[in-house]
Amino acid sequence: MILKSLRSRRPLALVAAVALAATGLAACGGDADSGTTAKSDPNATIRALLAAQPATLDPIVGARSAQIVWATIIEPLITTDDKLAPTKNGLITDWSRTDNTTWTFKVRPGISFSNGEKADAAAVANTLTLTRDAAASQLKSYFTNVATIEATDDTTVTVKTKTPQYNIADLLTTVYLVPPAYYKEKGSEGFAAAPIGTGPYVWGGSNAGRDISVKKNPDYWGENKATNGGITFTWANEAAQRLALIQSKSVDISFDLPPAQASAAKKAGIEVVSTETAMKIIAFLDSTKAPFNDPKLREAAALAIDRDAIVKGIFDGQAVADAGLLNVKPGEKPAKSVTADPNKAKELVGSSAPAVQIHYPAAQYTNIEEVSQAVGGALEKAGFKVSYVPIDYGTLVKRVVGRQVPGISIFAGVPNVAVPDFFASGFLKTKSITGNCPDPQLDELTAKALEQSDAAAAAPMYEQLNTIGVVDKHCYVPLYRQIFNYATANNTKGVVFGPLNTVDFTKTTR
Repeated sequence: MILKSLRSRRPLALVAAVALAATGLAACGGDADSGTTAKSDPNATIRALLAAQPATLDPIVGARSAQIVWATIIEPLITTDDKLAPTKNGLITDWSRTDNTTWTFKVRPGISFSNGEKADAAAVANTLTLTRDAAASQLKSYFTNVATIEATDDTTVTVKTKTPQYNIADLLTTVYLVPPAYYKEKGSEGFAAAPIGTGPYVWGGSNAGRDISVKKNPDYWGENKATNGGITFTWANEAAQRLALIQSKSVDISFDLPPAQASAAKKAGIEVVSTETAMKIIAFLDSTKAPFNDPKLREAAALAIDRDAIVKGIFDGQAVADAGLLNVKPGEKPAKSVTADPNKAKELVGSSAPAVQIHYPAAQYTNIEEVSQAVGGALEKAGFKVSYVPIDYGTLVKRVVGRQVPGISIFAGVPNVAVPDFFASGFLKTKSITGNCPDPQLDELTAKALEQSDAAAAAPMYEQLNTIGVVDKHCYVPLYRQIFNYATANNTKGVVFGPLNTVDFTKTTR
């Protein structure tokens, strides 16, 4: 049934791609045969092709893989610089730590949402409260230590924590501001159907299952005003389609090209940009259910999986093997890690032939099906009996959050905030997104790390957490960081892709 339902979705992606192709050539601003070079059009619509349809455009409940779309409309409370450090250039312009458990944030005055609602301190406090309290909030586990959130005047928000927490300002870089009245009126699904924000673009409409459009916001408050007329997002699950559409000039940007398609695009004279990202593909082993409630079998699985072989064999070296969980920035490495040992893995499994399911989000990440098959193949060689459960990303997230995924789930960890706690609180704690490795020691150490004065003081504790979760308990098998490839048409310039899988389209022209 799962495979059948996946096949039924693929034509939707193809329809979306073909629909765009049918209109795309006419939308180009110049004659390909005239021998002239067309000037960039400030009113042009940029045609961006994604690998998958966003599961939701509600930033309260949505996974950050969809922020490539919603972040054009909705802005984070705090912006970051090139080194991923918080800046004071955004909606929040300053902050201070009054005492160990009190933070005061200053909100930029005079900002409104595109529907006219005030984007003031009350709106900030409401968004933070939703983030902490909404049942389906993606960031809920990061705000459990927040005791009170109060707008003390139009431009001031005070956040009090139960115990000291050094990274509150960092966390606000991944909280996106939503309009209180509109969000309450529409609810999550209604908001996602037509999101409202303060950003450089406004909602332009959608065709269900086919495309999503945003338009330039003429009243945008910030300096980074859009230099184009808007963006139309469509999607194609198959990498071959994404390559074909950029080759045919039916799209301006084609995201997420696997190595083979990226190489083919380069050979065809198409510009390809490759960026090592902070997105890390991880295999999560559920220690609360069979077979991985047996520590010996978790160790066997961790030793069976050879991340270096996956990077070499599937990505031809165009990914970065990464054996750590809490090393969140590109280039960082853990102090201790697990090295593949297939023989020992087979010895630990013995003749028991334990059954294990591998859940993965079909078409969500580059070569994810091949990666999942490689993981399964390694487990089979060790003596496991493997079955595969490919499902759409949104369903997988719901099942993970609902503790409904036995065996292994493979998906990406994206440290939206470039501090180790983002993965520690997101994955390691008992009350976390995954909750796959409940352990009071992990809970206590995660809390203790947050109580330190700053990230440097907490660093040794995060090394210890990584060692416990990855090396000792084998609840997590980090695989690799993705090298993200995207192609742009020859007349398309100014796409800015960041290591946290963010995209700034405001300076994109064609």
